[in-house]
Amino acid sequence: MSANSLSLCLKTVCLCMALGTIAPGASAQDTKPDMPEGTDLSGEKLSGGEPATPPFEGLPYFPEEEKREKAIHPYLFADLLLLKARRQSYDYAVSSLTPTGTGVVGDMQNLDYSFRAGFRAGAGIELADRWQVEASFFNYHSTNSRFASAPPGGTLYATTTNLSFDEIGTAQASGSVNFSVLDIDFGRWVELDPSFSFRFTGGTRLAWIDQNFSAIYNGGPQAANNSMVNMPIYFSGGGVTAGAEGVWNFMGKIGLYGRGKGGLIAGRFSSRLNETADNGTVTVVNVHDKYEGVVPTLDLGVGLCYRGEIATVRIGYDLFNYFDMVDSLQFPGPQLGNPVRRTSNISLEGVSMEIGFRF
Repeated sequence: MSANSLSLCLKTVCLCMALGTIAPGASAQDTKPDMPEGTDLSGEKLSGGEPATPPFEGLPYFPEEEKREKAIHPYLFADLLLLKARRQSYDYAVSSLTPTGTGVVGDMQNLDYSFRAGFRAGAGIELADRWQVEASFFNYHSTNSRFASAPPGGTLYATTTNLSFDEIGTAQASGSVNFSVLDIDFGRWVELDPSFSFRFTGGTRLAWIDQNFSAIYNGGPQAANNSMVNMPIYFSGGGVTAGAEGVWNFMGKIGLYGRGKGGLIAGRFSSRLNETADNGTVTVVNVHDKYEGVVPTLDLGVGLCYRGEIATVRIGYDLFNYFDMVDSLQFPGPQLGNPVRRTSNISLEGVSMEIGFRF
């Protein structure tokens, strides 16, 4: 082999080796990672595929509607109530058209309350998914007085005296009732359709209820001189409540509402029976009674309402009943160890007007 032939072979081998080192690098640059069909290099699905996972997977993502549902909304409401208190065992005299010793033909004389204004105010927070927490305070106070005298040719008998006299010339009675009630409720609105929604509530109630009943007697065969009988009753306690409320919008934002709430309140009663004669100089009876009891309660309301995005207006009828709230002592007979009790419910009923704002 000549020198020229050997030189040509060496050049050919070097060229082949050079081509072998360049080709793999070029192949690596052209290689693409395996990707699912229909995606680009960023991982986004092309048209016709499923939407890609949004970036920043650790952060919550909600549409605007869901953001509004999860917002917290405070709200306020205030009620003006025109209510009348009702109770039994409020008699203080019997007016008879017949003279003494010829029987009793006449009418019982009872205290009777008039309509008085009360108020209820509250505030709450509406949480996510329309859960609500609210507190409200209700206050009502009413007083009344009556006067009776013996009819011509007839007789007037006292019905609240103890171990003393019963025939009198005149009788004057007065009474008062005071309600202070604090409610804390938890509930949730549920919308069955755009025109009807309801909510169930549960919570607690604290109540302070004071009553007073007194009578002053004068005249009669025994010449009563400002003989007074006083029978106050004080109650304080707390318990649980449960209720429901529904709203039916039959004409746009105007509709009907109905609500009810029941409860059981455990607390302490403190009552006193005090009777004095001769303008307070002689004590006939002075007995203090304390005991604990459970009082069932019932609240009802119905009426018309306007329910907007921010404001709510309601006009309706409300009833509040406290069972067995009246329980006072009396000694009508000669046996001191055998007292009787005056018992009754107390109810408040009347018209309510409410306005509320949701922020």
